[in-house]
Amino acid sequence: MAGTVREFSLLVLALGALAGMPALAAPPMLTQVTGPAPLPRPALADAPADPAGVRHVAVQGLNMREAVGIAISRHPDISRANAVIAQSTSEVAVAQAAWYPRLEYGVRPGYGGTFGTGGNSAGARASVGVSQLVYDFGRTSSRIAAADATLNRNRHLLADSIETVAANTAATFVDLAASQEIVIAAQRQIEALSAIRGKIGDRVRAGLSVSSDRNMADVAIQRARADELKARSRFDVSATRLAELIGVRPQRVAELVTADADVRGLGDERGNIEQTPSVLAAGAAVEAASAHVTQAEAERFPAISVGVSRSVSTGPTNANDDTWVGVQIAGDFSLGGLNRHRIAAAKAEQRAALDSLDNERLQARTALNAAATEAAGAWARKASFEEVIGLLRASRDLYWQEYMLNKRTLTDVINPEREIFIAEQERVTAIADSMLARIRAHVAVGRFVELLREQDLASH
Repeated sequence: MAGTVREFSLLVLALGALAGMPALAAPPMLTQVTGPAPLPRPALADAPADPAGVRHVAVQGLNMREAVGIAISRHPDISRANAVIAQSTSEVAVAQAAWYPRLEYGVRPGYGGTFGTGGNSAGARASVGVSQLVYDFGRTSSRIAAADATLNRNRHLLADSIETVAANTAATFVDLAASQEIVIAAQRQIEALSAIRGKIGDRVRAGLSVSSDRNMADVAIQRARADELKARSRFDVSATRLAELIGVRPQRVAELVTADADVRGLGDERGNIEQTPSVLAAGAAVEAASAHVTQAEAERFPAISVGVSRSVSTGPTNANDDTWVGVQIAGDFSLGGLNRHRIAAAKAEQRAALDSLDNERLQARTALNAAATEAAGAWARKASFEEVIGLLRASRDLYWQEYMLNKRTLTDVINPEREIFIAEQERVTAIADSMLARIRAHVAVGRFVELLREQDLASH
């Protein structure tokens, strides 16, 4: 393989993140920047699984699954989502703790007196007690249900974040692979025009062609080199974007046709939009809002608990020294209509959550149908441009023969080369558009990462 091949070890958790596993340490940042060297056809790197759980990923020839796995393992938004889940898990435990006994204690040192002590004195008063909540008209159970629904929502949002990171990384990879193919097509154009220029030079020296034909060939070559520079600029931009996502800048990636085969191998784009992470998260938000309504309604009623307490004090015998065992009923009532406003706010939250759920379903259906239509159209464009390329190559060979017989001008010979390059560029764009549409369709139903994981397991 031409050039320097750098390898770094990626823990299996990096690719395990394709299954939604929590992200751990990010792989080391490796930046590799070189000049505009030619881009030969890259070979797909072989990445065998290590028995110790470490997979060696070759930077050169990186494929889409590897790029997505690395990006998921190191993206900060996924780490943030994992932290939010940890927070929600603790909040569930906080809500459930209300059903456990509570130990209450207090100490009040100071100076004073009570009835019958004959004066003031310094001392301390202490109390200790245990209480157990018995019934609160559904207030605590509603809090637990709301916290549990919020935890589920955050889990689905984590899955949605993973899908988003995977989709963005895959889109960047597709653009990089497409620009790589366009650079190679531009190089083919330069090579073909250079060969034509050499033949024309021979004809000029033999007196069969005029010198202006050689100048015209030179102009065409310079224009082709400008096309190559433009394609390289697009490649460098895409490579830089991918480096930000995976921490390393590859000089070559897997061929576009290989990546396209991987995307098409993921299967049908259709799926159940109800299982999309964003839709599931919106559904969990509806459950949390419903629990908030129940909680707000329960706030109108008191809480009933049983308990025992003991109070003691230092100094003279105190009438406050006692032991209490019994039932406690506690509640409050606001003259400002606090409970009424709580209920109204909770019901408004519930309506908003229901509308948000419908909106997520609409967006998922729209994205799925639009992506499926776009994928079919892009694939038809790809087939059409392949036919155009075949016709142009046949015409190019015919025009050269007629030019040799002075029946065609040099323009007729040179123009097909540029038209071939343009057609190849459009063909590559059509393939990339088809891949991106298929990826968006899989993301629309929340199965892109799952399908990549299954494909990765099958390939190893």
